[in-house]
Formats: sequence, C-alpha cells, structure tokens
Amino acid sequence: MNTDSQDEEMMVQTTLEPLQQILKDAAGVNSQQKVQPTETTAKQKTHLFRPINRQPVAKLIVLDDGSRDVGEEIRIRQAGFTIGREKGDLKLPFDRDISSQHAELRCHQQDGKFRWYLIDNQSKNGTFLRAYRASLSRDSELIMGSRRYVFKLPNRPSDAESEEIQETNAYRAPSSQHLDQLHPRLVEMGVGEEEIRTFVIKQNANRIGRSSKCSIQVDEDSFLSPQHAKLQKNERGRWMIADMKSANGIWIRIRRMPIDRQAEFQIGLQRFIFQPQLTQD
Repeated sequence: MNTDSQDEEMMVQTTLEPLQQILKDAAGVNSQQKVQPTETTAKQKTHLFRPINRQPVAKLIVLDDGSRDVGEEIRIRQAGFTIGREKGDLKLPFDRDISSQHAELRCHQQDGKFRWYLIDNQSKNGTFLRAYRASLSRDSELIMGSRRYVFKLPNRPSDAESEEIQETNAYRAPSSQHLDQLHPRLVEMGVGEEEIRTFVIKQNANRIGRSSKCSIQVDEDSFLSPQHAKLQKNERGRWMIADMKSANGIWIRIRRMPIDRQAEFQIGLQRFIFQPQLTQD
C-alpha cells in the first residue's frame, strides 16, 4: 500500500467535480465571455450567515442498499467521527468485512481554514474513495464492479540479478510468464490461487468492461458496465484510470485523503456520502 504522504499526493478527482463543470458549460458560463454589469452584479453579494470561527457542520449519509443518494443522514458536530463494526460513533455490526474501528472522518484547522480528512484505521479490508479520475501507483488497489484488483507495475531487478555472475548458463528462451512480468498487470484479489486472473496491460490505452470491445474484458460481472473504465499511460509516463460514466463507479483504496467536496466512500460492503459542509457559497 501507499504511505500516507503518497495518498495525499495521489490525484483523485471525485465524481462531483466534472459534474460541476458540465453544469457550468450547460449554463453558458465562459470565462472569456464578458458579462454586462447590472445592478445585482455590480453590488457586493450578500452571503447567508454561517459560522467562521468553528468547523462547519458536516453530513454523513449511510446509503441504503442499491441506492446512490438515499439513506440515513447523520450530522457531525465533533472534530472526529469513527465508523466500525464494534466500536465508534457509528457501528455496523452486521457487516463482517468491516474492522472493529475501521475508518475515521477528522476535521483539522490549517491556516485558519477547516479541512476534513478520510482516514483508514489500518483496517483489514481497506477504505475506498469513489473517483472520476485517479493516478495509479505500484500496488494500488481498486474496486470495479463486484471485484477487487491490484495494479502491478513491472518488477524491479532483484538483488540476485545484480550479483556478479559465477558461471555461464546455457541459453533458455524466456517463458511467456517471464515476459508478462515486463508489463503492468491488473490482478484480481480475494480468490483462490487457482482462480486468480491476471490481465497483462500491453497497450498505452485500455478499456475495462463487459463488452468484447474492451481490451480488459470481464464479461461475467453484471455489476460492471459494458465500457466501465479507461486505463491509460499519460505523457509523463504515469498510469491513470478514469470512469466512463459507469453505473457503479471505480473506487480507489486510500489511507488518508483530504475531502474538500462532497464525496462517496466504501468500507466493507457499506457505501456512504460525505458532505464536508452543509452550506455552500
């Protein structure tokens, strides 16, 4: 897994961010267009009252099964809110995939501003943030459809390979398995060794989904959209994954991640919506 600092540096764009841009475009908002001043725009905008010397009240929605936006609503008025199976401010005892104290939402004050963080408490099965677009590093874990995968980069040369050669070996053609190690791979998790599937990524641009048009096809997973996600290498040589308007999204495992806007996350088999503040400018 990544370190905490790597998690915060990981580029994760939540599903809300592109939606806001789409709404602006639909409304004809363009920074290059000149807006004629009116009486309302000329005057300073009046904001509705909100506290500025304390953290904002946040809202957590524990989603109903099969719903994207409906569930139990909880107002958070303390600096830390813990979720777990046996301990915490919210207990989910029926979900055995959730650790005793699984994850925490914590508010920190930085430079006079309040910022919320989603923190995994070293849980066994991890905390996953829903993303529209995200960068992948070595051993990044993600959920797509009903499956979990780990993203593997080519192996680094081992110490044994760098040692001085003691004798000359007879030539042997490299096996297909050895050649596959030279490419990134997407490896399915949580199944027996004989059932593990490995998708070798030999192209710089790949699509993942149920459709036969996808270079990474998982046709038996009904929770996966026909064209679910795009996995590609950018101009800087970094691997990126992006959602292709899938029904169930892509979810990236994190350890500690700032949440500045409304976001969705999953622990165990439970999904949530977190809104860091109830009032918006």
